Amino acid sequence: MLIGLVAAGASAIWAKPPQASVSPDDSAGAARAARLSRHPTVALTFDDLPAAGGLSAGATRAGIVSRLAAGLRAAHLKGVYGFVTGSDLEDDPDSQQAIRQWIAAGMNIGNHTWSHPSINDVTAEAYEKDIAEDESMLREYAGNRDWRWFRYPYLEEGETLAKRDYVRAWLRNHGYRIAQVTLTFQDDDWSDPYDRCLAKSDTAAIAWLKQSYLENAAEFIRLGREEERIAFGHEIPSVLLLHGTSFTTLMLPSLLRQLRREGFRFASLAKVESDPAYSIDPHAALPEGGPLTNQFLNSRHLKYPPFQPEPLEKLNSVCR
Repeated sequence: MLIGLVAAGASAIWAKPPQASVSPDDSAGAARAARLSRHPTVALTFDDLPAAGGLSAGATRAGIVSRLAAGLRAAHLKGVYGFVTGSDLEDDPDSQQAIRQWIAAGMNIGNHTWSHPSINDVTAEAYEKDIAEDESMLREYAGNRDWRWFRYPYLEEGETLAKRDYVRAWLRNHGYRIAQVTLTFQDDDWSDPYDRCLAKSDTAAIAWLKQSYLENAAEFIRLGREEERIAFGHEIPSVLLLHGTSFTTLMLPSLLRQLRREGFRFASLAKVESDPAYSIDPHAALPEGGPLTNQFLNSRHLKYPPFQPEPLEKLNSVCR
């Protein structure tokens, strides 16, 4: 039942137990979904700005981020947080321009460490210094905006309770709030396949990527909401983790329409995380990390609901 990191240095995938998977027409799954809130609330957040995913021929970081911000503004969403790893901006005018455009569009940035380390691979003191090193970049680009939100790389919070508590105390003492996550569907797993298929002009494969992306989003967002009910006794306002890749940027309008069809209402990160659930600490050392909801499920040994797995095999093979 543990959640495992399978892609170090890229994206985190929290794999549910395979024996829990079900067919898409599972009637029990439909009954569970019917018990969910008709009008759930969600805050969108984006990790690894501006350097999430690869770049296809002719693409730029500034171009991707500009289109992403424009898509958010077209949906009347402002103040969305993108979490920035400062080393990605160093000596890279394209990435620097991307962050300027993000801020100019009315969006916010938060701390994602300077070099994106796994907390499990460094000491607590070294991790704290990596967070602090990111602050000069945040001050430069964010100005007077609230940049004291922290998102753990890989959603790992420490393999020992002592390390976890040390970093949490440091964050608290330096005025940070933790940008927890409750919903994720590994959107960046579609990035490399899309770039491959784009290079081959494989329109049929790209059509499948679009369809599977939205299907996977619907399945794992439903799953995350069910996990909230199990972990907290009721559905809570959610935080959705996305990445600023070229494919997620392309799919953003469709994803937002799908969320709205499912009844979602959008709110700021600060408003969502004012819910009391976000102030509860599971007080557990979980080396594999994961969304806040999963931290509670794992630390309390609660059972995951059934789910339909991500199509990883086909994603890895398409357009090869």
